[in-house]
Amino acid sequence: MSDLTDAQVREILRTHRDGGSISRFYATGEITAATIPTLGVVAAELDEQGQHEESERVDDVIRYAAEAGERPPVDGWVSKLLGG
Repeated sequence: MSDLTDAQVREILRTHRDGGSISRFYATGEITAATIPTLGVVAAELDEQGQHEESERVDDVIRYAAEAGERPPVDGWVSKLLGG
């Protein structure tokens, strides 16, 4: 099981929002069939740019998403992360 918390996942995704599946994952916790491949592209691009540490962080999110599996938006995703 991934060691990342939901809040850590959201923080990693913050700078990689794309207006699509990554943004939905960030905003709602939703994971679709497109989420992991899209994150894979981001991780590869970061690695090519020499941002190896950030690429590894995105890889950690990919593992989290793979373990969680496809899911609809999570009720209370943001308030849960904020302790609400």
